[in-house]
Amino acid sequence: WFTKDSAHLLRHYDYASDAEAPKGLDVAALAKSRDIFDVWFESGSSWNSVMRERSGGATKPLSDNDGVDYPIDLYLEGSDQHRGWFQLSLLPGLGTTGTSPFKSVLTHGFMVDKDGKKMSKSLGNALDVDELVKNFGADVCRWWIGSISYENDIKADLDFFKTAGETYRKIRNTLRFMLSNLADFKPSLKDGDGGMCVAFSEFPPTSIDAWALAEFNKLSQTVRAAYDAYQFQKASSAIYNFCNDTMSAIYLGAVKDRLYCDRADSARRRRTQSALWDICDGLCRLLAPIIPHTADEAYRELRGVTNQDKNDTTCVHAARFVDRYPVECDPAWSDVMKARDTALKAMEQVRAQGDLENPLDCAIVFPDPKGTLATFDSDDLADLLGVSRATVDASASEVRIEDLRDQPMCERSRKRDATVKQRSDGGMLSDRDAEAVGVS
Repeated sequence: WFTKDSAHLLRHYDYASDAEAPKGLDVAALAKSRDIFDVWFESGSSWNSVMRERSGGATKPLSDNDGVDYPIDLYLEGSDQHRGWFQLSLLPGLGTTGTSPFKSVLTHGFMVDKDGKKMSKSLGNALDVDELVKNFGADVCRWWIGSISYENDIKADLDFFKTAGETYRKIRNTLRFMLSNLADFKPSLKDGDGGMCVAFSEFPPTSIDAWALAEFNKLSQTVRAAYDAYQFQKASSAIYNFCNDTMSAIYLGAVKDRLYCDRADSARRRRTQSALWDICDGLCRLLAPIIPHTADEAYRELRGVTNQDKNDTTCVHAARFVDRYPVECDPAWSDVMKARDTALKAMEQVRAQGDLENPLDCAIVFPDPKGTLATFDSDDLADLLGVSRATVDASASEVRIEDLRDQPMCERSRKRDATVKQRSDGGMLSDRDAEAVGVS
């Protein structure tokens, strides 16, 4: 406006097709006014030059609205812009094109201190962003922002960032555990690459790995819907609960034994590693909008790309979300989890009595009047509780805990399953562990 002449500024204006134009109008002779028409008019008309014109919509009349990126998907600002930028963008858009320049508006509150007071340097209650990033890291700061409700004013305090750091570390540690157990695993990224991935069709619906993948599918649906609605708090909460409960408390705890003690290339271990690889991959993609640095670091590590590979273009931000993994999961898993909860309570009662403190000294007998649990792998049922053995009893009416301390213990896995015996090398091992170390 200040440096170009009138002819340039009106280069897209078609005088001949404008029935409202004065007769004999000479565009080049028009003079620019330097009076302020409206303090908001410049930013309120930015949609035309910034988005519509740049995306190919400036060569035709405004009413055609033919810009590739126009109307704009989202206008984002604070709650003070309801009568400001939002309205003063809407009015010129309606007046010149007959439609709103934006499809949707997202408005948020303001940062205040923990007592609800406005932050300012003069009051000494303002937080230094550079110091926050230096002390906590950019991703922790982003994780905190993603975990709060932005509709109203937002209270900020250093203690809040410390809490966010703790929850962030739960996410990071979940990724680290999965990555550390994939060090000897080569994924099948394309046909004929010699990868170790187990096909989804080979996952038994009653396997704990199929359950974990199905839980990820639920998470993906929830998080993607939350992102679409700009509900970042809902997305981050779902991801945290998945990492803290579904993964750490249940699945990762249950599969540690097979990851550590099964033969390295056993079918069961490879199946679990396949599930871990896919869950880690999908989780990195879901995390990318909130903690971009951590997500990309884990995503590249998963594919064996190091920071030294400067020319490698692998990047999580160029990948799409995983919709769902095509694995079948037995609907009776909900009954298994209810039985697990009941068994955990029974074990806690026994532990509170000062007896059988180590779960591996126990065997669990599940009541199974309908025969539902009998279709599930007994090793999976045992690992879900961290005990040595699990069986079902159709005639039982409640969970029964059996003391196995008089049974031999495997020196490698510490389990007391029915196959533990003295081996040729002098060690006391289960059949599984003996095979893993190559003794008879």
